[in-house]
Amino acid sequence: MKVWVLGSVEVVDADEPLPLSHRQRALLAALLARSGEVVSADRLADLLWGDEPPADPVSALHSLVSRLRRMLGPDVLATRPPGYALRPDTVEIDAVRFEDLLEQARQAPPATTVDLLDDALGLWRGAAYAEFADTDVARLAAIRLTEARLTAVEARAAALLECDRPAETLPSLEPFVAEHPLRERGRALLMRALYDLGRHADALQSYRDYKEQLADELGLEPSEPIQRLEREILRHEVPGTVAGPPPLAGLRARYTAAGDRTIAYAQIGAGPPLIALPAWVSSIEVIASGRDPRSSLLQRLAGHTRLTLYDRYGTGLSRGGVPGDYGLEASVTELAAVVRRIGGRASLLAMSQAGPVAIACAARHPDLVDRLIFLGTYASGPSAFTHTELNRTLVDLVRAHWGLGSRLMADLYRPGASDAAAFHLAQVLRDSAPREVAAGYLDAVYDIDVTALLPQVVAPALVLHYNHDRVVPFAGARQLATALPHAHLVPLDGAYHLPDAADLPAVVTAIRDFLES
Repeated sequence: MKVWVLGSVEVVDADEPLPLSHRQRALLAALLARSGEVVSADRLADLLWGDEPPADPVSALHSLVSRLRRMLGPDVLATRPPGYALRPDTVEIDAVRFEDLLEQARQAPPATTVDLLDDALGLWRGAAYAEFADTDVARLAAIRLTEARLTAVEARAAALLECDRPAETLPSLEPFVAEHPLRERGRALLMRALYDLGRHADALQSYRDYKEQLADELGLEPSEPIQRLEREILRHEVPGTVAGPPPLAGLRARYTAAGDRTIAYAQIGAGPPLIALPAWVSSIEVIASGRDPRSSLLQRLAGHTRLTLYDRYGTGLSRGGVPGDYGLEASVTELAAVVRRIGGRASLLAMSQAGPVAIACAARHPDLVDRLIFLGTYASGPSAFTHTELNRTLVDLVRAHWGLGSRLMADLYRPGASDAAAFHLAQVLRDSAPREVAAGYLDAVYDIDVTALLPQVVAPALVLHYNHDRVVPFAGARQLATALPHAHLVPLDGAYHLPDAADLPAVVTAIRDFLES
């Protein structure tokens, strides 16, 4: 018996699809998406009927399971308190076969990799979990499988280039890049394939298109590796290998203790020490990949400073557990521990929600802080985020529907973003932290207020802020510039929250001059 989820959810026995009802397929999808796990009866009822449950959900679910079990056989669905589980070893599941082929391909030589990935991608018949992909029934599983599929397309193209078969990459790679224009690896592979085919002008035009879209949609610059590929194409000096180092390639995680927490940090560059505080949720690995909205700024700053990044507890590489405390004190303890670990004194770059943490650290530990740089931030959460009902809705949405919540937050960060850009930013957020941790930190953002500490800060401060920021109002910058004893305000023109690509040279110059003054 075969079970298909790489497309519509179906069961095939002896080459004939079984006549499953929509509700039966939803139940099967819910169990497949959590394959091997026991899903409680209450959770299954909620997934299947939501806000419109039957009069007796327990009996209705039991009846539904019984009917599905009769069709699949007695061994496929197991009853295990407090609910049910699907036994993946009793059926052939296309998603399991897909992931097995991917694992084999990772360890195979290039020619074999192509064959394995052809087989893997050939299993797909449409969007993973089809009509259940945008519901709680199977959303997370669908996202994971979709990302694996995209990665497989890129890996197949890279293997073909390694085999000196660039022409064979174009039928799949050109539509792939058109559909996913902001995926840097796919773009770089297409540039390389076009170059290898002698289409140098087309390769350079593809780069220019990418650079323009990246700036327009995300406010980012191309990472150093793809910039280097463009230079190599211009000089006709493209090396034989298709793989290059990741952006911010010098970032290597280390760990330090912050109270009872273990915090990951990384350093790159040379110059005056500068610590970039974490965002609401962020990850050293995601920043290093060039996908984070701050990656371009940090990549430029690494050319002028000894830049340190760290992941707050529960996020990124600091996922030692779920924080019991999401508040200010724990965050200040983490920051102070990182400053002491790297030498005992540094300047701080606080963006977005990190402002209160930097202010509290500077006020309480003046010996640790040389200078302060604020970008798109504030001192008072209650003053900056005045729509309390919206705040609660966002927290609840992130906690219950991380996919929808991350998409909504992405729209706020980059107004007017295309679907591709919103998907990119939402993926960055999901890759940086699990939903419970993201919701916990977001909830804390709205209540933290360090206004009373501003007069105690003795470190000089540079305040940069977009005048039409939709995430943190410009009033937050005015408060910082007015209340801090030694602050200079630099307004930026636009509706962005984090630096737009066009403004990066001016922002970096302002920060560099401030640090060197």
